Amino acid sequence: MSSSIIIVFTLTFFIYYLNTLSLSVRIVGIRTKKMAATYSVYNIIFLMARFANTLQAPLLSKRVELSIIQNEPIDYYLFYSLIFFSFLGGVAGAFSIPTMQRFMAKAVEKAHAKNAIYQLLTGIYKKSTLKHLRQSLKLPNVDNFRRLIRISDLPIGIISMNLIITALLTVSVLACLYAGYLNPELRTTCLSMNGFIVGLSVILSMLITEPHLSILGDKVAFQGMDEGYFRRYLGLVVVARLVGSGLSFLLLVPMAKFVVFLAQHIF
Repeated sequence: MSSSIIIVFTLTFFIYYLNTLSLSVRIVGIRTKKMAATYSVYNIIFLMARFANTLQAPLLSKRVELSIIQNEPIDYYLFYSLIFFSFLGGVAGAFSIPTMQRFMAKAVEKAHAKNAIYQLLTGIYKKSTLKHLRQSLKLPNVDNFRRLIRISDLPIGIISMNLIITALLTVSVLACLYAGYLNPELRTTCLSMNGFIVGLSVILSMLITEPHLSILGDKVAFQGMDEGYFRRYLGLVVVARLVGSGLSFLLLVPMAKFVVFLAQHIF
């Protein structure tokens, strides 16, 4: 296995780990009631994930491009391994949420007191930060998993939308690269359609799932809404996103064929 593929696998794991971990920010905002500082800390996680994504995409594209030029067969191992690492990163992020809730609460308090975010980054390697991280270590409570069985009062439609959006985001660039194997002459067009799929997913997220999650968080923090309800809802959102990543195993080939169809007949 080449070093570039190992880097791609690592970045894929890191991206989906951070994307899942970002959900812990919602609880931190409720606990601290400092929403602006909380979302400033969230932006750090978001930027780290996006930067990792900018490194991953060209490495992956080059690997597939060279394979197509050399008339090599489809590298199924590469595609399905990437989906597996996406799912694995999501699982690791889910189990890290209780730890990061505790850890980031102090970061939010510090950002609020100092009126700055950059000081958090400069102090990330201090012994006190590592000590606080060790003190914050906590595995998910088993009782929290039992509570997820109660779903009758939860917005299943919104939760399902999280599943769909995550599945599209996970499979988007992979399906476009896979489509390049199916129609090498239009591989550049197929790859450029990644922006279309991601854009559609982001629009759905910004219009439906993210506002709903944010508004519920505000209601819990400032209007006395039941925090237990919000935690159950957030837990099912995490589960839905994990299922969405796993669903990508089944969506890869159909989505790649759909991309080829769009490249041939629509764009």
